[in-house]
Amino acid sequence: MALLKFIHSADLHLDSPFKGKNQLPDKLKEKLRTSTFKAYERLIQQAIHHQVDFVLLVGDLFNEEVRSLKAQVKLREGFDRLKQYGIQVYISYGNHDYIMGAHYPIAYPENVHIFEEEEVKVLPFYKDHTLLANIYGFSYEQRAVTKKMTPFYMKEGDAAFHIGMLHGSLETQTEHDVYAPFSMQDLYRTSIDYWALGHIHKRQILSDDPPVIYPGNIQGRSHKESGEKGCYLVEWKGEAFSYQFLPLHSFTYEQVTVECDSITHAQQLEEALERAKAMLTSDDAVMLKVMIKSSHGMLKKWKAAGLVDEWRELVNDRETLDGPWVWIDQVQIEDVSTWNEEELRNSSHFAGEFLRNLDEMTEDEFYDFIGPLFSHRRASKWLDQLTDTDKRELKEAAKEMVLQQIVTGEEE
Repeated sequence: MALLKFIHSADLHLDSPFKGKNQLPDKLKEKLRTSTFKAYERLIQQAIHHQVDFVLLVGDLFNEEVRSLKAQVKLREGFDRLKQYGIQVYISYGNHDYIMGAHYPIAYPENVHIFEEEEVKVLPFYKDHTLLANIYGFSYEQRAVTKKMTPFYMKEGDAAFHIGMLHGSLETQTEHDVYAPFSMQDLYRTSIDYWALGHIHKRQILSDDPPVIYPGNIQGRSHKESGEKGCYLVEWKGEAFSYQFLPLHSFTYEQVTVECDSITHAQQLEEALERAKAMLTSDDAVMLKVMIKSSHGMLKKWKAAGLVDEWRELVNDRETLDGPWVWIDQVQIEDVSTWNEEELRNSSHFAGEFLRNLDEMTEDEFYDFIGPLFSHRRASKWLDQLTDTDKRELKEAAKEMVLQQIVTGEEE
C-alpha cells in the first residue's frame, strides 16, 4: 500500500472556446464545447477510483481572467465529490486565472486549500493526524510573473515529503511566454522531493530524481496541443516516487502525412483522405490534420479552387460522430520540391535573391508583413501570439509558394 498517493494536474482551462469552429456540425461543436468539462469529470473519477490522498491543480484552472460562472460551479461540484471521499485539493492560480482577474465569488468546500498570494507559502497535509507532506506554492496576482520564484521555496518542518507547485517555465524556453522562470539547478538546490509544474501544455518529465514533471493540459484545444492529454498519478511506496500517466481527454488532435505523387485527377483525393484516416492506430475520437505531400503542382491549384476542401467535407459527411469518430478539420498540401534549394540560393537567379533575403529577414521585418493582421479589429481576436515554430512554418509556406511560381512558372 502506498504511503502517499496523489494526482498532479494543471492547465484545465475549463470552458475554453474552440476558435474558428463555427462551420462544424452542431453535434461536433457541442462535443468540443463540453470537452474540458468531460476531461475534468474524468480527473475527479480517477482520483476517487485510485483513492488518492489529495489532488494538486497547478494553475490555469480557468481559461481567462474572467472566469465563467459555469466553469466555477463545475469545479466546485467536483470538489464536493472529492470531499465525500476525504480527498484534499491544493490549488495555485496561474497567468490565465490570476487572483486579481474578474470572477464571481464562489465558495469552495473545506477540503480545498488555495495559495492566495504571490508569495511562496506552505500548506500542510495530514494523514491519520500526522503531518505527512508540506506543499509549497504561490498564485499569480497579475497576468505575468517575470521574476524567479524558486529562491523562495525553502523547506520547512519535519514532514516526510516536501512538494513544490510551480506554474512557470524553464528560463531557456522559446516556444511559450516565459513566466516565473527557473533552471533545473534552481529546482535541485531546493531539495524539494517532487516538483509539480504547470503552464506548459506538452506533457514532459524534466527529471526523475527528483521528479520534475509537467502533466500538460487535460484536453487538447488545437493542433498545437496534439496527442493524449491527462494527468499523473503519483505514489510513494517506500523507496522512491513512481508516476503513471492517466489519459483524460475526450478526443485528441493528430496529424498524418500521405504521399500522393500518383494523383492525376481530383477524385483520387477521396482515396488519399480515407487512407489518412486508416493510418490512425488509436481508438480515440480524433480531430485530424492531413498533410498531402506531392510534387504534382496540380494539387495546389485544386486547393486554391476549393476542390480539396470539398472532398474533405464529403468524407466528413460520412461520420456519424458516435463512438470513436475521426473528423478531418484541415488538409494542407506540401510541395516536394523538384529543385535544389541550395543551388538556387547561391545562384544569380531571382529565386536565389529571394531565398537570401528570406534567410536574412529580421524580426521587425517579419512583423512588418504580418502586423496588419494582428492590428485588424476583427481578425486579431482569433490570433494567438506566434511561437518560433509558427514563424518558421509561415516562412516555409511562403517560400514554397513563391518558389513554385518563380521557378516553375506556375500560378496559383
